[in-house]
Amino acid sequence: MNIPNNSLNDKTTTIADLKKRIQAFRTKRGWTKEDPKDLALSLILEASELLEHFQWLTGDEVVHNTKIREAISEEMSDVLWWLINLGTRLDIDIASAFEQKLAKNSVKYPEKLFSPTMTEKEQTHEYYKIKAATRGGHPLYEPEKTRSENLEEK
Repeated sequence: MNIPNNSLNDKTTTIADLKKRIQAFRTKRGWTKEDPKDLALSLILEASELLEHFQWLTGDEVVHNTKIREAISEEMSDVLWWLINLGTRLDIDIASAFEQKLAKNSVKYPEKLFSPTMTEKEQTHEYYKIKAATRGGHPLYEPEKTRSENLEEK
């Protein structure tokens, strides 16, 4: 088996580079006409396999276990593979889509509501408040009580 020796890295490899390598691999095998639904399903299946490596472990256990990190690395690569395939099949520019989503998230999750000086409880409350507003409610969002509601409880 001819396995490359780490010629790619995050600092110099572009999404376009990955697309070219994936397309060449797929073309040589005749894997070029998958249904986008099947690509999306494959993406979720691989994401589930990634998640499985975290089951029953703490974050620290994962970080300090070389074998688990290697397995996670492989599953992350599979997730990226299917994400790029789906983007290619649907003619979605992944970098552009990412930039647009980041701009939306900057508005949805403003810095003033998610400051590093806020407590985790405060940030969680704001997060679920936003989720409740955008999804018509959320089971973990507890609205602030008004002054009159607080007085009624006393």
